Amino acid sequence: MKIGFDAKRAFHNVTGLGNYSRSVIESISEIRKNDELYLMTPKINHNNFFVKNKNIHIITPGRFTNKSYWRFIGINRKIKKLKLDVYHGLSNEIPYGINTKSIVTIHDLLFLKYPNFYNYVDRKIYHIKSQLACENANYIIATSKQTKADIINFFNINENKIKIIYQSCHQAFIMHSENFILNKEIKTHLINPFILYVGSIEERKNLLFLLKALQHTKKEIRLICVGKKGKYFNKINSFISKNKLTNRVVFLNIQDVNTLAILYRKSRGLVYPSINEGFGIPIVEGMYSKIPVITSNQPIFKEVGGQNSYYFETGNLDSLIENINEIWTDSPNKTKRIEANFKYVQKFNAKTQATQIIDLYKNLI
Repeated sequence: MKIGFDAKRAFHNVTGLGNYSRSVIESISEIRKNDELYLMTPKINHNNFFVKNKNIHIITPGRFTNKSYWRFIGINRKIKKLKLDVYHGLSNEIPYGINTKSIVTIHDLLFLKYPNFYNYVDRKIYHIKSQLACENANYIIATSKQTKADIINFFNINENKIKIIYQSCHQAFIMHSENFILNKEIKTHLINPFILYVGSIEERKNLLFLLKALQHTKKEIRLICVGKKGKYFNKINSFISKNKLTNRVVFLNIQDVNTLAILYRKSRGLVYPSINEGFGIPIVEGMYSKIPVITSNQPIFKEVGGQNSYYFETGNLDSLIENINEIWTDSPNKTKRIEANFKYVQKFNAKTQATQIIDLYKNLI
């Protein structure tokens, strides 16, 4: 097969959509060694994605080509010239007017469910691209049952066209390698016990709610936060200063996935307070890291987190505080739940994900 991928996120997103794109491309490349994979990207960033396999080829636009136009429409000429068997849009879009068999992965439609968290222009662009992709692709991959339901609800798509294929996470969280050396700054922050928050610093991720819970815990619980800072960080920082949490909350800029994986394993547990997601990869990363995971009782998080994660009642501060206190100290129940989660999380693996996606490709050609 000759397979094309929208690889922009693989080269330019460190977490989230980038991790998903890299996982799909790399695992399919390993399984289908005789196939030719073409990565379509406006720009290349080898710091985020260094291509090793010989069956992977990188395609970029001409030097003076408008990159946004090329990704949305102009790329069709290249797709036709390469005679691709299938094109896979890895992040909610495919080229408009695409002239070959296509699949799109829809991660979420949160911009429609929670419009107040997105600016008007972004929301409109996301809406147009996602709807066009869902209507025109031969198959849609939804990363969860919740996302499948949202696609049907918002775009009135036939459910038989939508396939649920769960995501995995980076091998660094699965392999538990101890051969990676941390720098001195990171080591300093790991001396004392801490809980972990992983996610961008934006309103929808609900970090402020976690900080309010931290403020009311009786114990001097420390929190390490890892994620890209947006404008919302100003509000977060103001709350921390006002409530004298400066010595208990640390923000780390971690670009290396091996460092992040060690941070997970050294923590007392992950707290993922997001209001809603299309999936929630940090939950999977936490379960693979053999640490307790706390998140809200939204259906999507229960779908990903299984029966043995810790769930707080959405919007209930006391419920979150209770869960934080419970994971802070060791107990037989905590150990039992961690082990049960580790068994459960094995279903979220790259090989299974890749095999299911390849089966969709085969169905198309």
